[in-house]
Amino acid sequence: MSDYFPPSHLEAEHFQASEATVITDVNPPVQRLWRRRGLLPESEGWAMFSPQELLQMSLRKVMREMGMPHVDILIDLSDVVLQAEAWAATHPGAMNYQDGLDPEVHPGTLFIKPPRSRYAWSSTPWDDSFDLKLAADLESLGEMLASEDKELSNGIALIDLKALGLGVAERAGTALWNVKAGPGDHDINFARMAASQGDKVAQKAVEAIGYEWDVSKL
Repeated sequence: MSDYFPPSHLEAEHFQASEATVITDVNPPVQRLWRRRGLLPESEGWAMFSPQELLQMSLRKVMREMGMPHVDILIDLSDVVLQAEAWAATHPGAMNYQDGLDPEVHPGTLFIKPPRSRYAWSSTPWDDSFDLKLAADLESLGEMLASEDKELSNGIALIDLKALGLGVAERAGTALWNVKAGPGDHDINFARMAASQGDKVAQKAVEAIGYEWDVSKL
């Protein structure tokens, strides 16, 4: 295969609503409510959830239990979920290697960057400007709190993203991701787009794996 494409790619597993309930302890009625509010993606037929969506559900559940605002669609949790995902990927059973791929040659960090932040936190009381901030560790959290301009009126709420991510990976009971040989759909689609825009190297690479790139021939 051409060096144009990566030697392997990552594919996420997807989980049914009943499986998501076991993994996250968020029951189907709450799942449907969050879907109606735009917090989870719409689905046709049976609802299926990616690892990122499971982690977001687990995060929102913790936020709900701690009394945090958790159903406002304007609250951006993307960076927090990415850090929880990074911790989940460190679980020994999180990735399944197929096609005889060697984990040492194709480590999970090729696809999901190592975690940078252990904790998500927010000062209380919560108001319309609520957000979750990230801290690499307790030491850096202490430094951030010491540098706060205003006094913390009640304290802080702290979420351990390592525990959250590893908990989801553990309760899944199966791999969250599959590492497979060759390029994935994203790699191929990106190459076909480049080829259609005149990239000669991309054209040859796409043709070599049996795909058409010329839209006039599709």
